[in-house]
Amino acid sequence: MAKVFLGCLAAVLGLLIGSAVALDGRMGLEGVDLVLTLADGRALRREALIGLSLTLGSGAGEAAVRIDGFEEDRPPVGDPLPLYRMSVLDPTTHERRDLCEPDPDGRRVAFAFPTGAGGFSLTCTSGVEGKCVLFGYHPWEEGNGIPMRALHAACMAMFRADYGGDDHPSTRNGTKINFYDRFGIQKVDHAPGMAFEAAWGAEGALCVSHPRIADHVALDELAQRYPHLKGRLGPHVCYEEAMRADPRAILFNESTITWRTPQ
Repeated sequence: MAKVFLGCLAAVLGLLIGSAVALDGRMGLEGVDLVLTLADGRALRREALIGLSLTLGSGAGEAAVRIDGFEEDRPPVGDPLPLYRMSVLDPTTHERRDLCEPDPDGRRVAFAFPTGAGGFSLTCTSGVEGKCVLFGYHPWEEGNGIPMRALHAACMAMFRADYGGDDHPSTRNGTKINFYDRFGIQKVDHAPGMAFEAAWGAEGALCVSHPRIADHVALDELAQRYPHLKGRLGPHVCYEEAMRADPRAILFNESTITWRTPQ
C-alpha cells in the first residue's frame, strides 16, 4: 500500500495494549511528530506511541491502525523524520498485516506530514509521495528560499514519468532513473549508461529528450497530448544546459534510452 489514509485533528481512541486502559485524546502534529494529547494533559509521542491502536477520522470515514515500532530517518536536509511501523486488521483473514509495503531499504514504515489545511496525512515510504520526502523534498517547509512544495510535486511527476502532470504515469515498476535538482539537495552525479530524459517543474515536464518507456508513450504522442511540449521534444532541444537557463526547471533526470518493441 503506497498511499495510506488521511488523518485529521480529530478525536481518537487509543487502547494501550500493555495495560488494557482506554485513553481518550486528540491526535495532532508538532512539526512532523505525531503527538497524542490526552484529556489529563499528558502528551505521548515517538516511542511512547508504540502499542497504541488509533482510530483516525478522515473525510472518507475512519481507519484504525496500531503503531508497532518507531525509528528515525535522516534526510539530506532538514531535521530527522519520525517513521512508524504500523499494522491493520485484515477484514478477510482477521489477522494483523503491515500497513505498508517494503520500501527500497526493506522498511515497512509510514510518516505523518501536515496537509496545510489544519490536518495531516499518513503515507508509506514505499510510495512515490513518501520517497520524494525521504529524498529531501519537504512540501511543508516553505520560506527558506527553496520551493519545496514545487520540488515535491515535480519529484512525484518525475518518478511516475507523468510528463503532463495530469495523473497519466508512463513508467514501469523497477525502472531505474538518476535525478538531481537545481538547489543541490540531490547533487549532480551523472549515471553511466543513462541519457538526459527530461526537465521538470511543479506542473510536470518542461521538455522531454526521450520517453522513459518507449512502449508506453512516444514523443509524437506527447506532442499531441500536451501542446505546451511542442517544440520541446527530442535531444536537440531538451538537454540540461539549455534547461538550466529556464528558472521553472527545478529538477532534472536521466534514464536509459529504450526502443519500441516491433509490432
